[in-house]
Amino acid sequence: MNEDSTKELPGASPFEQRVLAEFAALRGEVAEIRVQQTATAKNIAALDQRLSALEEKVDSRLKETRPIWEAVQAQLKKLDEKFTLFIRDLYDVRGDISLHDKRLGEIERRVLS
Repeated sequence: MNEDSTKELPGASPFEQRVLAEFAALRGEVAEIRVQQTATAKNIAALDQRLSALEEKVDSRLKETRPIWEAVQAQLKKLDEKFTLFIRDLYDVRGDISLHDKRLGEIERRVLS
């Protein structure tokens, strides 16, 4: 049934004609919404493809840089171990200096007394 046949029904009251005209208008709006929905679905599909391509590119870059990052992490771990050893040595030296300062103070007191 097309829109023209619903507008001119023989013996239809003005109310029925208005109702049928509203139904015809609703059909047109629904058709327009379907067109918009189809366009939106196409846009979403295109975005999904672009996102998939971007994810693949990121994954490939991660594969390229992973060995570099792992080497950097290993070097950082070695530096951290060396720094920890250096800090221990520094504390030992400070302790030795403090001990020598006490001994020197004792010797100076003995000599001066």
